[in-house]
Amino acid sequence: MTAKGQKQKKPGRTTKVENEIRVNRVARMLSTGAVRSEIVQFSQKEWGVGASSADQYIRKARDVLKADWDIDRQQMVAELLSQVMSIQKEARKQQNMSVALGCVNTAARLAQVIT
Repeated sequence: MTAKGQKQKKPGRTTKVENEIRVNRVARMLSTGAVRSEIVQFSQKEWGVGASSADQYIRKARDVLKADWDIDRQQMVAELLSQVMSIQKEARKQQNMSVALGCVNTAARLAQVIT
């Protein structure tokens, strides 16, 4: 215990918050195409952990990424349509009609109006 009555953390152990930060960092790395060897090397250099700890971060990060996409198909289509319509509006404002038309076509395919 410290003078203020707080527990001292064991050397080499991370707090729950630190662990979440690391898992989220690895999730970002995975989402941008990083492979295991890159993540292991990064983990060793930045956090001083071995391959087994890096593998644990990777497993948890994959669960985070999976949860991000574990949504209902209708919900996903609705979100994608909203994004496409936002891009289409911006394209029209900038007089970029080829992009606006591409957005309309993409929206039609998402809504299964055309195939």
